[in-house]
Amino acid sequence: MTAQTAQLVSERPQPSAPRPWRFPEFTRLDVSGGRVIACHLPGKPLAVVSVVLDAGAVTEAAGHEGVALLVARALSEGTVDRDAYAFAVAGERLGAGWRADVDWDSLRCGFEVPAGELPAAAELLAEAVREPRFDTPTLDRVRDERLDELRLDLSQPGPRAAAAFAAAVFTADSRYSRPDGGDIGSVSGITSDDVRAFHATRFAPGTATLIVAGDLSGTDIDALGRTVFDGWKGSQPVAPRPAVSANGGDRRIVLVDRPGSVQSMLYVGHDAPARRTPDYVPMTTMALALGGMFNSRLNYRLREDKGYTYGAFGGFDCRRDGGVFVARTAVQSEVTAPALTDLITELTLMHDEGLTAEELERARSYRAGIFPINFAGPGAVASGLGELVVHGHPDDHFDRLRAQILAVTTEEVNVAAGARIRPDDLVAVVVGDAATIAEDLRATGIGPVEVVKDED
Repeated sequence: MTAQTAQLVSERPQPSAPRPWRFPEFTRLDVSGGRVIACHLPGKPLAVVSVVLDAGAVTEAAGHEGVALLVARALSEGTVDRDAYAFAVAGERLGAGWRADVDWDSLRCGFEVPAGELPAAAELLAEAVREPRFDTPTLDRVRDERLDELRLDLSQPGPRAAAAFAAAVFTADSRYSRPDGGDIGSVSGITSDDVRAFHATRFAPGTATLIVAGDLSGTDIDALGRTVFDGWKGSQPVAPRPAVSANGGDRRIVLVDRPGSVQSMLYVGHDAPARRTPDYVPMTTMALALGGMFNSRLNYRLREDKGYTYGAFGGFDCRRDGGVFVARTAVQSEVTAPALTDLITELTLMHDEGLTAEELERARSYRAGIFPINFAGPGAVASGLGELVVHGHPDDHFDRLRAQILAVTTEEVNVAAGARIRPDDLVAVVVGDAATIAEDLRATGIGPVEVVKDED
């Protein structure tokens, strides 16, 4: 090693100022009565062609929670003209990968495919969306597979805590009180006719937007739009706004008993505002410093300082009609009570005192810096365009969002901390061995402890 290469620096190098960045330009079109968004990304060999539908979990009828996900999973199980095998082979011949999923506010499905195969992929997508086979034996199998998945999920402490948390935070008539993919009770009662009825009601030109992203040189976007929308009949149903009401009240602990468990899963939080809240940037930047980065307060206190856990996280899940704030971690059973106490202490400190200028700068720099990474590729760009559709954001939304993040002030994030973190209205869900931890939890004085059997 030479003397030059062995030189040491006495001060940590400082990051440079964030570089200018803009979300890729895109075009909105009306084609054959349908909405199309096209984003040209030169040099990208793969492209995405997908449909975003207003057919998310909040559009499901009461008692049919989970039907939207069954529809999404059954779309690739064959069409009127192709059975499941033929559909899969057709996609493979194009080098295409199919993806379909549901969140609270939308159902999205489509292909990632070599850009030159976009026309054929659009034809296959149109078949799946407009003319799915939906035969009864297949739909019954898809439902039964989903039930097996739910049973497996609920055998794990994380999903069990998430389900118990939703049920504790929201009233029973709120759609948010059940997972967006439904639960065993609701999915068990869904019939093949229910799946077909949801598709007939929610899949229509008026609820759909076609998104195309990739190297579109030589691609006829109008032709892709005609492929998907030409001749597609159907009304333009407006989904009623879902019931979203929180239980509220004083702090309380819901202890889900898992006898013999050597760990406890902690979920702590309350309801939160919808995505369109004016203080979205200050609120979520504050939450990033609280529990969204490795050097966040929660992770430092519970992992680095106390050694309770491998990781602690917290943040907001903001949906179109409401949301939740939740902080979560997993700890050894013997430290359940002190870990919960320290977690709530950190939430209280954030509410009372807010962030320091140094903490804000770290969160702001990190959040603005990962914007280019978040949209690096056609799939990520298409997903971002889908967010514009779902939430009705303006075309320059992501450019303005990054600028707002860079400009957010300590005063703004601390006002958000005081308004959006509610230490006196927390629900603490603990999944663990009640025989081992119940008395310690009661001794914390956090709030009354309700013990729930795991099978409930």
